[in-house]
Amino acid sequence: MQITNRVAKTGTLVVVLAGLATAVVHGLPERADVAVAPTVEQDSTAWAMPLDAFVAPASSKTTYAEDLVAQPCLRKAGIDDPAPWATAAGLQADDDAADTAARANPSPALATTRPLTAALAETRGYHGPSAAGANQEGLRQWGYDPDRQAAFAELPDDVAARCWNGARKTLGTTLRGTEQTASELAQRLTYLAALDARQDDPVRTAAAGWRTCMAPSGVPDLPAGPEGMPTPSMHVSARDGDQVVLFSDDPGRAEVAVAGRDVACQESSGYRSALYAAEWERLLHVTATDAAALRKGSTRQPQVDARLDRVISRLAPAAPADVD
Repeated sequence: MQITNRVAKTGTLVVVLAGLATAVVHGLPERADVAVAPTVEQDSTAWAMPLDAFVAPASSKTTYAEDLVAQPCLRKAGIDDPAPWATAAGLQADDDAADTAARANPSPALATTRPLTAALAETRGYHGPSAAGANQEGLRQWGYDPDRQAAFAELPDDVAARCWNGARKTLGTTLRGTEQTASELAQRLTYLAALDARQDDPVRTAAAGWRTCMAPSGVPDLPAGPEGMPTPSMHVSARDGDQVVLFSDDPGRAEVAVAGRDVACQESSGYRSALYAAEWERLLHVTATDAAALRKGSTRQPQVDARLDRVISRLAPAAPADVD
């Protein structure tokens, strides 16, 4: 198994923030007055945003798909040790849970600021998508198995690299530095737009309506807006250093009921539509520096992501029946 890209990503972020998003990070007087064409169609249900197509697929999903595609090449080289099961949805959820602002990531996953959906509220409350399909322990044991490590150590230096390079070429997952930079920048700008949009007058007015609608829920420390849910009194999660820790693996009935009402109140108060419009509008103009960086990126990332999903579905061993 390859070393995940997740740690390496942090180093890239430093470069991005120091050299590209300077107007945001350092407060330099660069105006966001350069128009950018949306890379996706407006879709509030999917919470699609103008810069989404610049964002590269989740690193753990990419690495897993590359391992699957590289296996025939590795088998010919003498390493017949295929990857264990995992699901694309589980790997995506695992990456999103790790790639958050709570972990001091200045360019968190797009999922970080997307509102709760009715489907997720009904099945998971505020717990977020299940990451059980990531099979973290199984992949860890496989990747660091001593016999596997020894087998790789005996290979000529370029054999394994050739297998994985071939897999990346097949999948289209090789990212140029400028494409990685544009990906991180798109995530950063989308995150900042989401935070800033909450301060728009129409959004604040709708948030007040949401709060009135939520009053019967019985949550004693109801926040000013949906972004404050779940609250400490609900005992769903807590901060532990740079991580958000869930108190239980599964949501209780009370949590699901509150989450369901939360989504309904966001809709009926107009909060969701107001927030979407405000966030979308903010991302239609960026600074000249950021526009130059985005122009060097790739907007074919959604196609690559879909290809990874198909490959994992086709090549991965079947997951246990009880994995959602």
